[in-house]
Amino acid sequence: RRNTNGYAFVRDLNDNPSFVDQCKSSEYDAVLCCVSVQYLEEPEAVFAEIARILKPNGICVVSFSNKFFYQKALQGWIERGMSARARLVSDYFRAAGGFSEGEVQIVGDGRSVVSQFLGMSGIGGDPFVVVIA
Repeated sequence: RRNTNGYAFVRDLNDNPSFVDQCKSSEYDAVLCCVSVQYLEEPEAVFAEIARILKPNGICVVSFSNKFFYQKALQGWIERGMSARARLVSDYFRAAGGFSEGEVQIVGDGRSVVSQFLGMSGIGGDPFVVVIA
């Protein structure tokens, strides 16, 4: 917020996936999409806008866990496991353009022994994956 002079905006990206009226090209250093990618109806359009508004060498971080609202998530998301969901998000970056194969990194697979053990024991949280471009 410091760099935006306190300006923030909220938009239903399923209603309007464009930031054209809100953001200039190459305006942001980073974009964060936290536990919401599974609800995007036009993910390629949203990711294309992310590519447009990021500065050169900017970063986009998309995170998700295995918890989501089944009634709202897209069928293709529900049918996949954690690793396949991470690959799907990577595919969104590539399909949108502006992100090369080497730039997209998947951190975690949501299946580590520690994650599974902590989740089953009630001590830990959900399996968690981050895709960074």
